[in-house]
Amino acid sequence: MRHLIVDSIMRSIFTFPGRWAGTLLGCGLFIFGAGGCANYKSNAPLYKQNVVLQNKNTALESTLHQQNRTIANLKAQLAAHTVRIATLAPQRLSELFTVSSVQVTADTAAAHLKNAKVLNGFRVFVRTLMPGNLVLPATGTFTIEAFDLGIAHGSQRIGRWVFTPQQSKKLWYGSFGLNEFCFNCPWKKPPVNHSITFHLTFRDALTGQVFTNQKVINIKTLPTGVAAAK
Repeated sequence: MRHLIVDSIMRSIFTFPGRWAGTLLGCGLFIFGAGGCANYKSNAPLYKQNVVLQNKNTALESTLHQQNRTIANLKAQLAAHTVRIATLAPQRLSELFTVSSVQVTADTAAAHLKNAKVLNGFRVFVRTLMPGNLVLPATGTFTIEAFDLGIAHGSQRIGRWVFTPQQSKKLWYGSFGLNEFCFNCPWKKPPVNHSITFHLTFRDALTGQVFTNQKVINIKTLPTGVAAAK
């Protein structure tokens, strides 16, 4: 509607010469301006809302950009401090016998470590296995944890022991049909219950893969004076 009025005024300006043209032009500008002001006043809340939303969107985009830069920096720092394991290509590894699982065996028991007169730790037996549960001696890092889940209050973890690849190579026993690793794990305080949960984590030095195993073992013999629950 407004553009029709403007077209009519402009035609009149060129039709009526002299001061009439100026008068008509002024009237036209007044009408157009009045309509524009009325339109602005009616839409002012919407304009303000759009400005607020645009500002919020800009702030969110800036925050997202900053977060992406922070994530990229953290990834770069992590990569710089992560020790990369040199290993064979997957195609070469597929040609070799490699570990597929690990196992804490039932031979695990309490023991007199370092010829102590009293029981002072666990002797934990572990096997590294290839497909088909066939024993395969493997070098890597062994982390063993023991938990007495029967303890109602306080820490249930009896101990945590880590053995490096160099240490574990010396602890393989292949004679007398054992074919397993034997780790001496001294405790700071003896367990309260016979039922002990062992958790094993093994990082294979050849492939870099990590394997875990958990087993509950009934420790038949406990230190003298320990009131162990059956």
